Amino acid sequence: MAIPEDQLETWTHIGAAAQSATTYQSIKRVIESKEAPYWTKNVDSFLQGSYGNDTNVYGADSDVDIVLRTKAFFHYNIDALSEGEKAAFRATHPNASEYRLANFRDDAIRWLSNQCGGDLDTAGKKALRINANGTRRSSDILLVAPHRKYSRYYSEQDKQCVEGVLFRTTNGTEIVNYPKQHSENMTLKHQNSGDRLKPTVRIFKNMRNRLVRDGKLKPGSAPSYFIEGMLSNVPANQFVKSRQATVENCWGWINDCDDHAGLTCANGIHPLVRDNSHTSWSVQGYIDYLERVRQLWHRWPF
Repeated sequence: MAIPEDQLETWTHIGAAAQSATTYQSIKRVIESKEAPYWTKNVDSFLQGSYGNDTNVYGADSDVDIVLRTKAFFHYNIDALSEGEKAAFRATHPNASEYRLANFRDDAIRWLSNQCGGDLDTAGKKALRINANGTRRSSDILLVAPHRKYSRYYSEQDKQCVEGVLFRTTNGTEIVNYPKQHSENMTLKHQNSGDRLKPTVRIFKNMRNRLVRDGKLKPGSAPSYFIEGMLSNVPANQFVKSRQATVENCWGWINDCDDHAGLTCANGIHPLVRDNSHTSWSVQGYIDYLERVRQLWHRWPF
């Protein structure tokens, strides 16, 4: 039997929105302080992840994901340019910045250690973590710089590029992502679907959480980021008034897709499914999630 409509409706509810907003504002005051050693490096911050996209659910997705960006320099990819365009780019940007992400990380750790004391955890591969304390939720702070992928360059006035952000893991791996495009595309699809995309994302996340809780799905195999991306590919007309019909429409459309390799993350740039990629869902993780959702749906309560 299918999962009942009332259970699906419960799963659409957004979790801890007020607390996450309060957490972000309190941390924002710290990380954007004019007293911070990196303040002169043109910094700003913004939310990403489940809280940033209003797809957080109760009892999970508890970390508030914050991006802290310095615009003191930028990374770039000019592989698509002609030799003449590359020469024009290098003539305009001949020197690398002396201030790099490693300096930014050192400055951020020094500042947050002073402000947060023992609540700061620097052990993560990607982000700094501020542990929960009182009403403040735990938060991950990702330190990034702009990244520009150029498809045209003749001058600063005559250029074409896609701008994202780049961060570096503690083992030196550089990862480029596009949080602005992710958020904008999710918002547009949500609006075009009659405001039904984000509640549907919460349903699919709650199904994931149920499967993990019951030992039916490996923890970490179906990240929220990729569930959002998967559903962002579904045409807006598949999201209908009935929650049951919407879930069946979405799962059916994805399962019957002729070109899974052509699906993209919500940013519209990275492939959704690809092995050995930091920015894509592993093939097996994707297959396992779809199969376990099918089983949960037809064998409820599984």
